[in-house]
Amino acid sequence: MNKWLGSGRLTNNPVLKYDSDRAVFATFTIMCVRDGKIPDGGQAVDFIDCKCTGHNAEFAKNFLRKDKKVEIVGRLESGHYTEPGGRKIYTKTVRVYEINFAETKAEEEARRQTRENEQVPPPAPENSSFMDIPEGDGEFPFR
Repeated sequence: MNKWLGSGRLTNNPVLKYDSDRAVFATFTIMCVRDGKIPDGGQAVDFIDCKCTGHNAEFAKNFLRKDKKVEIVGRLESGHYTEPGGRKIYTKTVRVYEINFAETKAEEEARRQTRENEQVPPPAPENSSFMDIPEGDGEFPFR
């Protein structure tokens, strides 16, 4: 049995493409967090390439956006190609046959608000203990 099930966030907006038969398909990549930590204390992640066709491609194009958390079900397909220099590149792609949202609108909005609040530094208080450095001869008032 070849069945892949994973959950992650989209790294970019899905891209709609057409094959030689003019059939539509969508491609996107999701970032999946692995169990465990890596030696430097960070979190290990995998980037999973996904491809879907038909109504799933239209769904992906219409409703999925960068940073959206989704659950994917599909089959894992492997392939390879040869670069012009002769080096063989191996690929793994999940051929998606089911896409589900993995967070509610409220959870998504709360995460977005939290991220925006973290990125904007709070304004400096009016009665700051910082001293203005005078313009002048280039000498600082401290050593």
